[in-house]
Amino acid sequence: MCTQKDRNTIDISLACNLCRYTSPDWYCRKDGIDVLRCPQCGLIYAGKMQQNEDLIKHYSDQYFEPYLQTEGIHLEKRFRKRIKEIKKYRFPGDLLDIGSGTGFFLQLATKTGYAVKGVELSAYAAQYATKKLGLTVFQGELADAGFAKESFDIITLWHILEHVHDPRIFLTQVNRLLKINGLLAVEVPNIGSQVARISGVNWELMAPQEHFYYFNETTIGRYLEMAGFNLVSMRTFYWTTPAMLLRAHAKKQPGKIGLLLRCLSMIASTWSFMRFRSAPSLFPGDVVTVYAVKKRAI
Repeated sequence: MCTQKDRNTIDISLACNLCRYTSPDWYCRKDGIDVLRCPQCGLIYAGKMQQNEDLIKHYSDQYFEPYLQTEGIHLEKRFRKRIKEIKKYRFPGDLLDIGSGTGFFLQLATKTGYAVKGVELSAYAAQYATKKLGLTVFQGELADAGFAKESFDIITLWHILEHVHDPRIFLTQVNRLLKINGLLAVEVPNIGSQVARISGVNWELMAPQEHFYYFNETTIGRYLEMAGFNLVSMRTFYWTTPAMLLRAHAKKQPGKIGLLLRCLSMIASTWSFMRFRSAPSLFPGDVVTVYAVKKRAI
């Protein structure tokens, strides 16, 4: 928790986006950015946020190259699972994937029978999806895409909400585009997990240069309810494996301790099968997936 002296160094204009409380506590510092915590509702957020011009430069081909190299893993372990879950609630339908990246999820959704469109901020990723995969993807901000009101049956936000500057406004825009009783799928890092707490600043998903908000199961639920959605299901899974955690700590330790941690991470790599597996409620994973339906316009 911050002392009073610490609080005096915090920009009080950085009110909590969820509950509007104006006196945040200091949570941690990473990559030169202070991360704050609202003592009233528990939302954690970056004290400084990059502007869209900088973000567009950040999401370049270098950013997406590692993802393209592991596309097969994501397709098998994540995207097929997502499509299977969505089909339980809505099929067929018009599906909008916001933050559609290079388009692999949309491609799979098309093959499954959905009519799809995407929105992607990165010019590189949007061009890859349109030119190489033949998908319809708008490059730019959601607000500029020009979609008609209540024109989609399903909207997906896979690791997108933590990247936006104002989740309240963003979810209002999403509400406008989704039909009544339409399905919203949201997936975000879960800072309320034991993995996130143990890892601290070494948590891979603690990346305030691009992740501006850090949700737990309570705060993401409150955001969706405020935006006119009723929760259908919420569950967590493991993003961070023991080996990833040990490697992150090893980078911070010199000499023999770092070497020991690297050796332990090699042994712990046998537990890599845990990644993307659903977590029990007693030990929630560090990513949370939520399905909700629109019950009212706002």
